[in-house]
Amino acid sequence: MIRTHLNLLVQLAKVDGVVVQDEIDLIAQIGEANGMSSSDISACFEDSSLIENLENLTDDEKYEYIYNIVQLMKIDGRLYKEEIRFCAKLASKLGYNEDVLLELMLKIYSDPEISADKASLKSTIQQYLKK
Repeated sequence: MIRTHLNLLVQLAKVDGVVVQDEIDLIAQIGEANGMSSSDISACFEDSSLIENLENLTDDEKYEYIYNIVQLMKIDGRLYKEEIRFCAKLASKLGYNEDVLLELMLKIYSDPEISADKASLKSTIQQYLKK
């Protein structure tokens, strides 16, 4: 499942046409934190098409996905329409109301300290999961 997670992040990084080093570093950091080798992480950049079924994820896994995509989307300091569309579609596929994206973007952009406290943000975000 971590391969799918990284593949989605790579797809998001590529959606604006330019993959910056900060995006590469964040994706690599997430891969390494989840026990992936450098060659496995590189493979995600070469072929990011493998996506497993997102409906079987736990609520915790869904939160990690949505948190990481917003983190990646904001890393270059610019928001592109293509990125927002991609993230909105992904939020929906993860079972979130699309308003979750706005909530996360506002929290992470307006208050950098809250992004460090993922646990408190998670409790706010879980209310956007469709049941």
